[in-house]
Amino acid sequence: MKGWYLPQRNRLAALIVDSRWINLGKARAFCPDGMKRKERTMAYAICRIQKLKAGNIGGSSRHTNRECYTPNADPEKEHIRIIGSPDGPLTPNLETLIRQRIGSQMIRKNAVLAVEFLLTASPEYFRPDNPARAGYYDSKRLEDFQKKACEWLLNRYGDRIIRAELHLDESTPHIHAYMVPLDEKGKLNCRGLLGGSRYRLSELQDSFASAMEPLGLERGIKGSKAKHTDIKKYYTAINTAPELVVEPLTVQQQLADRQRALKKSAEMERTAAALSLENQKLKRQLADVSVEAKTQKEEVSKWKKKYEDLANRVRDIPLEQVAYELGLDPDPTDKHKWENSDHIINITGSKFYDWKQLKGGGGAIDLVMHINQCDFKQAVAWLGERIGESAAIQATTYHTRTIIQSEPLKQFVPPEENQNNWQQVRNYLTLKRKLPSALVDTLHQQGLIYADDKQNLVSLSRSLDGVEITGASLRGTIGEDNQFKGLARGSKRSLGWFYFVRGGQSFDPIQRAVLFKSPIDAMSFAVLDRTDSRKTIYLSTDGAGHVPREFLQALPQRSVIVAYDNDKAGEEMAQSVMEQLPNSVRLSPGAKDWNEQLKKSLNFERHNQQEYSHKHSKGLSR
Repeated sequence: MKGWYLPQRNRLAALIVDSRWINLGKARAFCPDGMKRKERTMAYAICRIQKLKAGNIGGSSRHTNRECYTPNADPEKEHIRIIGSPDGPLTPNLETLIRQRIGSQMIRKNAVLAVEFLLTASPEYFRPDNPARAGYYDSKRLEDFQKKACEWLLNRYGDRIIRAELHLDESTPHIHAYMVPLDEKGKLNCRGLLGGSRYRLSELQDSFASAMEPLGLERGIKGSKAKHTDIKKYYTAINTAPELVVEPLTVQQQLADRQRALKKSAEMERTAAALSLENQKLKRQLADVSVEAKTQKEEVSKWKKKYEDLANRVRDIPLEQVAYELGLDPDPTDKHKWENSDHIINITGSKFYDWKQLKGGGGAIDLVMHINQCDFKQAVAWLGERIGESAAIQATTYHTRTIIQSEPLKQFVPPEENQNNWQQVRNYLTLKRKLPSALVDTLHQQGLIYADDKQNLVSLSRSLDGVEITGASLRGTIGEDNQFKGLARGSKRSLGWFYFVRGGQSFDPIQRAVLFKSPIDAMSFAVLDRTDSRKTIYLSTDGAGHVPREFLQALPQRSVIVAYDNDKAGEEMAQSVMEQLPNSVRLSPGAKDWNEQLKKSLNFERHNQQEYSHKHSKGLSR
C-alpha cells in the first residue's frame, strides 16, 4: 500500500486510533501531515462449505428449493437453477441425484455424501452505491459473479457438481451448489478431496478468491479470528470517542442489519411457539396410541394363552389301548412291550419302536398305519370303528399338531434373476408404462424388481422390517397386450408386501402410507405424488387387499390413503380395507388405474409444451 499511512499501534475493527478509524468495510489511510486522505471501498469474495451426511440432505434440499418456510426470504422472488436440470415430473430429487452419482459402492454409515457450497460477496460488490439497500443488486455485477462462480466450480470439481441454485430472494444474492466428494478413483472420500486441516480449507479460500479477483473482489485476511462486531460494542466505541467520524451510510448498514435480526428473531419466536403446541399435541396422540397398543397386546396375550391351554388338553389315544385293539399281546416280563409273530413293539408314552422291523413312530395313527400297513385315511377310519369317532378325531388333531411342530417349513425361494432379460423389462416399464428411468433403476439396484427367465417383471414382497423375502408378483412384458399376472410359487401373500419409501430424512419415522393394487400402480403414483414431502411408504397388496393393519393403525389420522383402481373391484377392495383402518381415506385415480393416470398426465404436459412451443415460434416468426 505505497503512499498510505497506517497507524502502527494495535488496531481494532471500527475503533479509534489517534482520532482516526478503520472500518471493516472501508480502509482509510491518512497522511501524517493532514494532507488530503485517500479512500477506496473493499468488497470480499465469500466461500463457505457444509458437509452433508444422509440425514442432512433432505433439509438442505428443501431450503434451497424453498419447499419449507424461510423467514428472511421474499416469496415473490424466485430461485434459479444454474447447474442441473430444472424441476419437473421426471426430475430426481437431490438425494437420488447424489446416490446415482455415488453408484453402487459401499457407503459407511456416517459418510459425508455431499458438500454444500455457499458462494457470495459482501454487499458493497452487488450494490456499490447503497450497500444497505437489502434485496437490490446491480444486474451486470450479478451476471459477472454468477459466471465466474460457475466457472470456478466446474473447473475445480467438474462433474462432481450436480446442482447449483442462485437465490435472489434474500438480502444479498448468493449461490448454493452441491458437490459429491469423489476422489480420483471414483471413491467417496470427502477427507481426501477437501482434507480436514486449516491449510486445505485456506487453500480452498485462496482458489475462490483468485477466481473472483478479476471482479475486484478480495480475499479476507488469512488466519483471521475476527467475528462480527457486536452492536453493543459498536455503540460503546462511538460513545467513547469524542472526535470519531462516523458516516451516515455505515450507521444505516448497522441499523438495517439490526432491524432484520430483530424481525427474524420475532418470527422465529412465533414459529417456536407454534411448534411447541404441535409437539404437545403429538405427545398426547402418542400417549393415546401407546395405551391402545398396550391394551391390544394384553388382549392378544390373553387369547394366545387360552388357545395354548386348549391345545395342551388335546391328548392322543393311549398307545397301549390301540396295541390291544391291533391284536398285540403284552409281555409279562416288560410292561412296555407288546408283541405278535411279526412285531415286538416297545411303547414309551406317545412313541413306539418295532424291534423286529427296526422302525418307530409317534401317535395312534402312526401305530395303526405301521401294524395294518395302511394309509392315513384307512387308519383314521379304523380308529373310528374300534375306539369311537370322538377318539379318532382327537387322535387326528394330535397328529396334525405334531406335524405342525416338527415338520420344517419351506422358505420362499424367489424366481431366479435373468440379467439378459432386464433391458427388455426396463423398456416395458419406461417406454410402455412411462415410468421414469431414475425410479426404475433405483428399485432395480435395491433388488426390489428384476427380470426372470420368461421376461416377466418380478416384484419382491418383504416383511415390513425388510428382513424376510416372503413372495413375488409376476407381470408379463412380452408382446403388445400381455395380460399375464400371477404370484411366484410358494409366495406367502399375507406375510409381506412390495413397498418402497420416499421423502423425508433417512432417520424420520414414516408419516404417511398409500396402498395400491399392484407394484406398477405404486411406482406410478409416487411419480405423481411429488408435492408431498412427508416420508411416505408406497405399498402394493397385489390385489388381495390384505394389509399390515397394526402398522397402519399406528399412523396419524387421515394419513393412510387407500388408492385402489377406479372400478367396481377397486371400490369393493377399498371399502374392505377402510373398515379395518378408521384413519384411512379413499383416493381414486382419474383414469382406470394410476398408471393410466400417469400416462394421461404426461400426455397433457407434452401437449401443453408443444402448444407453447408452437405459439412461441409463431410469435418469433412475425
